[in-house]
Amino acid sequence: SYDPKPYGNLTSIHVWVENENGSVVFEDWRNNTEMYYEGEWVTGEKILNGRGGALYYMPKDFEREILWTSNGKFRSMEDVINGIGQGCGFAFLSGHGSPGFWGDHLPGIPGNRRNSQLAGLVVSQVRPYFPFFELPFFPMEKLSNNNKLPVVVVGGCHNSMFNVSSIPTVFDIFLLLLFGKNIWMHTYGQLVPECWSWYIVKLPERGAIASIGNTGYGWGWEGEFCTVGAGDGWITSEFFRQYGEKRYEILGANYVQTLNSYISHFKEFTLPECWWSPDAGWDWIDEKTVQQWVLLGDPSLKLGGY
Repeated sequence: SYDPKPYGNLTSIHVWVENENGSVVFEDWRNNTEMYYEGEWVTGEKILNGRGGALYYMPKDFEREILWTSNGKFRSMEDVINGIGQGCGFAFLSGHGSPGFWGDHLPGIPGNRRNSQLAGLVVSQVRPYFPFFELPFFPMEKLSNNNKLPVVVVGGCHNSMFNVSSIPTVFDIFLLLLFGKNIWMHTYGQLVPECWSWYIVKLPERGAIASIGNTGYGWGWEGEFCTVGAGDGWITSEFFRQYGEKRYEILGANYVQTLNSYISHFKEFTLPECWWSPDAGWDWIDEKTVQQWVLLGDPSLKLGGY
């Protein structure tokens, strides 16, 4: 049966085939197969391969609300809207994105990515193809955390791609399909007047006070190396380490120190034992990671308030 658990990295699979009489003609087991929910380890409270997730480094007196697909607290966009709506000092969303979308998958991605993907928070539900729209048109407008504004760190592709606007994002898919012209909006026809990371900041008296995310494709390390490998998972969790462990409490200083820490660490880091993509050292992944990680908000802000 499908019964995921937080930090549950061992899975046993039983496969069998029955004939027309209901008799089992073939069966096999794969026991204790390793499978990691990378975004949950990156945001979480435990150590994996010597490095913790974001919550591992945060002060113990911080109240923690964990919305994961594995613990059943993230099943729909309403869960995320209600969670942020309570108000918080920090919000860390680690998953998959586009300029107008952030979401994640059910653990193990059952039934392939299309069938197991959950929309967490989107800019718009208006599109030029069936079903054309869903209500509410602009879900972020439902956020109700009045004057309880977090700094939002978002892990995913293109959430902070600020050079988008309504007309290009709608025509993007038609130009590609009809004329073979790609204008690289990455919105697939979805109406996106402003990118995800700016939309949540610009909301009056709600949303976020600042956001940090990627303008381009976020690179994530898979499997047991998700907390230590290069790219999106490391740099986003490092922001929280710089706050909770290193005490960088001014937003801009923390942001700069996180970038410096990433560069210093990965200039010397290798991961040759990684089974799916050995890391031989500083490369285009690292350069891209620091170049595209953008802060939108006032860098003089004191994290946690005065």
